[in-house]
Amino acid sequence: MTVERRVIVSRRPAALGRARDRFDPDEDGPDVKAIMGRQLRQALLTVGAVAGLLVGVPVIAVWVPAPGAWVALTLALQGAWAGLAVLQLRRAERLER
Repeated sequence: MTVERRVIVSRRPAALGRARDRFDPDEDGPDVKAIMGRQLRQALLTVGAVAGLLVGVPVIAVWVPAPGAWVALTLALQGAWAGLAVLQLRRAERLER
């Protein structure tokens, strides 16, 4: 059985981080509304591109009746998804800076 020892704290411990990393409401900080507007615009562009892909592939498939076209469209669509995801990620990271 161990006995717990009480310790009297006479002052606050020193801060671990630097003060410049903390948000000060008195200083001019980032304009939150402007950042949110840019993020919303970026999200709407991405949603529009996704909708274009979802609508465009069946339309192209109707115009191209060859069975091999389905394979080409499928491969092209997967490349477009990956490219769109990379673009969205890069733009989102740039907006967060």
